[in-house]
Amino acid sequence: MITVQRSNKHFSIAIFALIIATLFVCSVAGAQEREGGRRMLTFTEFLLFPRVWLSVLVGIGGGILLNIYKIKSWLRMILLALVFVLFAVLPVFNAIVFFARLAPHPSPMCAFAKPIMFSLEMQQLVVPPVFAGVLAVIALLSIVGNKLFCGWVCPIGALQEIFYLLPNRLKKVRFPFYVVNSLRIGLLVLFIPLLIRFGVYVYGYFNPFEILHWPFDTDFWALYAWAVTGIMIILSLFIYRPFCHIMCPIGALTWLLEHIAVVRIRLREDKCNHCGLCTKESPCFGMKSILERKRIRPDCYACGKCIAVCPSRALEFSIK
Repeated sequence: MITVQRSNKHFSIAIFALIIATLFVCSVAGAQEREGGRRMLTFTEFLLFPRVWLSVLVGIGGGILLNIYKIKSWLRMILLALVFVLFAVLPVFNAIVFFARLAPHPSPMCAFAKPIMFSLEMQQLVVPPVFAGVLAVIALLSIVGNKLFCGWVCPIGALQEIFYLLPNRLKKVRFPFYVVNSLRIGLLVLFIPLLIRFGVYVYGYFNPFEILHWPFDTDFWALYAWAVTGIMIILSLFIYRPFCHIMCPIGALTWLLEHIAVVRIRLREDKCNHCGLCTKESPCFGMKSILERKRIRPDCYACGKCIAVCPSRALEFSIK
């Protein structure tokens, strides 16, 4: 009981820090910008959108659940389905302003890539306030709690994990982390050179976020977007979050932030009986490194599987 109370206290401090940081960022947000005579949303205005504050609530809520409750696979699937409906389905009904402002556009992928493309084209740093807002929310959530954005808020991440959790007889595949992470970091490093030298927007060729525009026409790029998403879904049946681990630049950036996250999965060595069940059952790459307390470790998407299966309650989502 004392441990839970202390963990809750620490988590409350982390929540307070997130709120203070957000207010600070708002207070120093840039002035309004104009494009084609139309006023663009300011950074502060965007942070007041339902999409933003609901993302924060969902992410923090997921962290609190991990801190106080063992999340079973069926509950995890329901929560992920609700996230997908909230940020990917309800925005389709955009005649309702509240729903329209839940739309995940610009997507995390575009929020990362498009400012770089704009800056290279205009030969000066250009980060539209809305794009900056998306990146700020992702960064703040990822620092407050390990992968709280990727693991609990991102609709594409949710879609992949839902299909992974579906009951099937397919053998689950887990590639060595250094292989998949090398591909992900390699794409990140090559992104700018390929754009400058050949004009190739490499992430545009496998961006599943495009389906969140729900393109139902029959032109090539609409069909291509659905094909990319279909391949991702098929891979997700036996590979845990393949797009997140292998291609997503935001996944790579939040992996770096994961190492300074305030709240994360931690081991209480005095309770561990070394049964190995967490390593066997967890879909993430990072479980072995967590047990060995390594400084550099693979992604942990805060799914809670390791906590749920641990018979001795040796794992917890906390500060210490």
